Amino acid sequence: MKYPIIVAVIPAYNEEKTIYWVVQKTKKYVDRVIVVDDCSTDDTGRLAKRAGARVVRHARNSGLGSSIRTGLKAAMKTKTDIVITLDGDGQHNPEDIQKFVSAISNGYDFVLGERDLRKYPFVKKLGNFFLQTATNFIAGTRLKDTESGFRAFRQNALEKLYLKSERYEIAGEIIFEVGRNNLKATNVPIKVPIYVKGVGVIDGFKNFMFLMHRRERNWRSYIEDIKYVLRKKL
Repeated sequence: MKYPIIVAVIPAYNEEKTIYWVVQKTKKYVDRVIVVDDCSTDDTGRLAKRAGARVVRHARNSGLGSSIRTGLKAAMKTKTDIVITLDGDGQHNPEDIQKFVSAISNGYDFVLGERDLRKYPFVKKLGNFFLQTATNFIAGTRLKDTESGFRAFRQNALEKLYLKSERYEIAGEIIFEVGRNNLKATNVPIKVPIYVKGVGVIDGFKNFMFLMHRRERNWRSYIEDIKYVLRKKL
């Protein structure tokens, strides 16, 4: 039986309090770990390297989107079957990587982690719902928790994606590309050990506008999207 080669990509900016633990635990479930140090001013890069990760450092702070794109490009230059992305702040539990690998092994091209948001602040849940609905509408997908940073790609599916966002817009852009390329996608439930504030209202609006600019559609396409959303349970 051939086991898949798994590479984890972890974008990080000033995460010296958590990055060592995240890399150490992630290494138990993957073959290689790539940490993209987005020009941190603390010991993030040094601690990630000490924990056993390959560290790619940006010469200047470039944003989450740029960090993820850098990490994905680095992963695709290596021999790999599955690429995982997770955050370096401790909000994702590396134990859940096994769920993503299982879903990819069952034929999915893209797998997105779905958080249990019941204990999150009301404003966070409301914003997440509206952004999720808008993202699915624009992308033609039906995924939950579209802003989640815990995700997995099949290598040959990842190669089809065209990503250009530099900051928080990367989450929605990835979903947009999943829809544009008709990738087989699903969610898996994930644990969230800690609550991190994450994307705010302004960032959410910027994400939505970014997707609208990425999208090339006419009025007939919008009608088809409405029909699609009505047929599917979001």
